[in-house]
Formats: sequence, C-alpha cells, structure tokens
Amino acid sequence: MGMLHRAACSICHGGRVVPQEFDVVCLGGGVAGEAIAAGLQSSGMTLAVVERELVGGECPYWGCVPSKTLLRSGETLTEADRARVLAASRVEWSVDFPKVSTRVLWMARNLDDSRPAAAMEATGARLFRGEGKLTDLRTVAVGNEQLMARRAVVIANGSTAAVPAIPGLDSVEYWTNRQAAIPSELPVSLAILGGGAIGLELGQAFARLGCRVHIIEAGPTFLGHEEPEAGGALRPHLEADGIMLTIGDPCVAVEQPMMGPSRERSSVVVHLKSGATVRADRLLVATGRRPNAEV
Repeated sequence: MGMLHRAACSICHGGRVVPQEFDVVCLGGGVAGEAIAAGLQSSGMTLAVVERELVGGECPYWGCVPSKTLLRSGETLTEADRARVLAASRVEWSVDFPKVSTRVLWMARNLDDSRPAAAMEATGARLFRGEGKLTDLRTVAVGNEQLMARRAVVIANGSTAAVPAIPGLDSVEYWTNRQAAIPSELPVSLAILGGGAIGLELGQAFARLGCRVHIIEAGPTFLGHEEPEAGGALRPHLEADGIMLTIGDPCVAVEQPMMGPSRERSSVVVHLKSGATVRADRLLVATGRRPNAEV
C-alpha cells in the first residue's frame, strides 16, 4: 500500500468519532483534485479527496467533452451541405438525434467515473464519496466520517450554473449546461439567455442540428469578457447558421402557461425589456457560472 494511502480509520469512543488524519484534505475531485493527487504522489504526504458527484469535474461529463461532441455532429451535417456546392449533385440526409445523443453520452463516459476514480486512487489518495463540510479550519465531515488535515484543507469545489433572479424563472422548466450538453431530445426551438461562451457554443450546436435558436444577451455585445472585437467577428457566422440574435435587451420575466384540459406546459415565453417576446419549446439559462462556495 502506497504512502499516500496509509491513514488511521475513524474510531468511535463513547459515541464520539475520532477523525481520520491526513496531511492534506481536498474538497473536490475535479481537475484541481486530480492535479493535487498527482502532485503529492511521490511526496510522502497522505491525501484525502472528497467528491460529491463525479471524479473529473464538470468538463468530462457536462461541459467541454459533450458540448464539443454535439458541435462535431452538427459540423458534419454542415459539411454534407457544402458537398452540394463543392462536389456532389445530390446529398440527402436527415438528423438521427438518438444516434447523436447516444454518442454524446458515450463520450461523457455514460456519466461513469470509475476509471478516473481508480486513476486517482492509484496515486495513493483516499477517495471519499459524499458532501464534504468544513466543521473547523482543519476538519471536514463526510457523512459519519471526520477527516482532519495536519497541513491544509484545499477547497476545490468547482462551479455551477449561475441562475439569475428573473421573475417567473423558478416556475419554468429550463435547462442549464448540464441538460443541454447531454440532451435527451432535440427541441424544435430553443431560447438561450446569455451570449457568453456556453450560450454561443451550445446555440450553434443545436442550430446546426436543425433547431431554431434565439440567443438573448443583456449586455451590449456577445462574449463580453473577451476582446471587444470577438462578438462582432462571430456574429455573421452565427447568423449564417440561422441563429436569431438579440443584444442589449435583457430578459425581465419568463412564463410557461398551462394549456388544455390536461394542463400540460406550453412553450416558454421570454419577456424582454423592450416589450418584445421570444417563444421557444425549451429555455437554456447560460448566464455564467458561480463558485460552489458552500463549505
């Protein structure tokens, strides 16, 4: 057993749990947690990593990997369209979305982190599954376990979708990047709140698969955190994919009325400050990220 893996087990004395001691306790088994495990592998220090979801973090399962797979599927169809102009008299195809969805989920490892978890433990780190909570500066509680750090607790909890306080949004069925990156359905139309990297990337992916996409950005330009020219340079390419774009007109309310005797939910209605409305089968909230600061 490697040096990193040797640590005392929790012991109960008179109803009191005695903490397991490690040199370092890391809250979060994402990219930072994996890097710490690799970095401490030959250091002689013991490490505990606490992960409440999947080892590897957001990117492999709900972020970069599935979104790029969606983009690649749409890109293939776009290239097939270009063949009509460049090389073929007839090119016929139809979108097989179950095939797209299956491949996306496969690329996201079917949300199975057994391999990255095994790789982390192979460094000698001890992996604890569950919600980690700081009880003091050096102690982390995970279920009935108490983990004490002799040297440091590392907070590497990652981030989650930032959902704005828009009237009506809490009563609407909406997507964040997690539902959009590994979708089970291809909506006929999609409204996207947010013209940052996530909104534009997923918007283009769905548009190229045949979905009618409308991206709504409250600020004066897309990609507001990038160079000023970036949004303007991208706009004609997004419009060439058939994407509707609204800039500088923030969403002020959202509703999804019930329809018919069965009281089924209808399309989502997005109300803009200008008085305009946008209707779509699905709403994607892509208004940024916030740190998982609850420790």
